[in-house]
Amino acid sequence: MNENYIYPIKIKKEEGVFLITFPDFPEQMTEAEEESGVIRSAQEVLALCIIENEEQGIENPEPSMESALELEKGEKIVYVHVWMPYFRTITKEIYVKKTLTIPQRLDLLAKEKNINFSAVLVNGLKQELGLIDVQQQALDLARELRQELERFRTVREAFEKDRNTD
Repeated sequence: MNENYIYPIKIKKEEGVFLITFPDFPEQMTEAEEESGVIRSAQEVLALCIIENEEQGIENPEPSMESALELEKGEKIVYVHVWMPYFRTITKEIYVKKTLTIPQRLDLLAKEKNINFSAVLVNGLKQELGLIDVQQQALDLARELRQELERFRTVREAFEKDRNTD
């Protein structure tokens, strides 16, 4: 498992947002409202792609060389560095051991019902902190966004194809 990856991205400002595409992960696309958010948005998408490939046992592609990439009008190429230890820690929960004291009656009732104390504590803390499985929601949302962006890309390509045939 590599710790560092550097991949090219293509950036194009369109309709007030920065569209970001990934030549080495062509099914991916994202956007940023501000130019200052382009790199961070690209890093997040790249990290999710890399982690997904690792989980599935798929080798990540070699980064494309700039000379091999074709640019459309208004596009520019930027190489983005992704340091995976950081992104692995935010996508993977690391647990620490805690000792706590609870009333004996609750302990007996919970054991009777085979309740997992750690799971209850984690869920309770997440609820108290307003994090109700935010990490999983974020990953699910990222996957949904990728699917939506792929549908958007398909519609855009069809629109451009129709426009070019006119």
